[in-house]
Amino acid sequence: MRRGRRAAGPTMSSLRVVHLVETLGIGGLERVVQSLARHARTRGLDVEILCAVRGGPVAAEIEASGTRVRVLGVMGYRPRDILRAARVLGEMKPDVVHSHGHFAGVLGRAAAWWSGVPITVHHLHTMDTTLRERHRRLERFLARLSHLILCCSRAVADHARHVVGIPERLLRVVPNGIDPPPAVDRGEALESLGRPAPPVIGCVASFAPHKGQAVLLRAVDYLRPDRPLPTLVFVGDGPERAALEALAAERSRAARILFLGERRDARCLLPAFDVLVIPSLGREGFGLAAIEAMDAAVPVVASRVGGLPEVVDDGRTGLLVPPGEPAALAAAIGSLLDRPELRHAMGAEGRRQVTERFRAAGLAEHIENLYEEAIRARRAA
Repeated sequence: MRRGRRAAGPTMSSLRVVHLVETLGIGGLERVVQSLARHARTRGLDVEILCAVRGGPVAAEIEASGTRVRVLGVMGYRPRDILRAARVLGEMKPDVVHSHGHFAGVLGRAAAWWSGVPITVHHLHTMDTTLRERHRRLERFLARLSHLILCCSRAVADHARHVVGIPERLLRVVPNGIDPPPAVDRGEALESLGRPAPPVIGCVASFAPHKGQAVLLRAVDYLRPDRPLPTLVFVGDGPERAALEALAAERSRAARILFLGERRDARCLLPAFDVLVIPSLGREGFGLAAIEAMDAAVPVVASRVGGLPEVVDDGRTGLLVPPGEPAALAAAIGSLLDRPELRHAMGAEGRRQVTERFRAAGLAEHIENLYEEAIRARRAA
């Protein structure tokens, strides 16, 4: 039998929040959750993280910072999985369950409802165009159990409203945020890469088809041959790695190409780049790598897809190009490589915009205010 709902009467300083994620691997969603937990704790909230499937490499870092991480160890959202999650939430007694991603969102919202958690918040980090209609129906049903649904960009909110069918009254746009960059200069970053000869073109992303690294590799063919041979640095890993390495081998005369794998210190490498490229083909909800590059004063060349146009200020902090077009991508990269003064101006403007619009402390405060909004609305209901 479902438990009765607890009264939503905590003060914000005593608020107990559980972030529910699928895993804590290396990725943008996990970095956002890690940052939210850290800043919420500094603001006096009681925060824990619950992993549905397993922990991951980020879990130890989070625990070392003082935030408890628990693992459910479920592999789906069958009734027995939901009941197990509900029992754990009943023990944790949160005032707010804040779920991230589709899997954790299904499990977390159902379990939070069953265990009587006062406030349920779901966070959309991407536009998942792979969701089948039955999953979209499930999302529409779960929206009835949600007090708020946060979206990392207007593009994600529009997709949730018009494609998935989520009511607009639940949606709030909260851009991602990051902490100030590590104190690493260009010389140190280049040294960590083995001092490659410039220009250095970087790409930081998981190796998945929609990330578009193959388009970037093909764009190398369109760079002018009279320019210095570029160094192309890929940071990340994933199922497409072998295919990308094979494609790179065919272009060994056009560029020096490095595959670094997953790097927890990826932000420390960014100052080595003359340009960061995000060649995504779609599903890019925000573009965390873009603001990290901008914060390192590196201009960004990105596809005009998803939430990227909300992050990359075309012509001021970088350049936007049509997705899937190697020639257009090469032209944009080349225009920045040929104009160091433009790169420097865009880098300075990018850093200014991140400081003004995308700081993690402001994100955490905004979300805390939204929790408070949900609590007030529930009291008034």
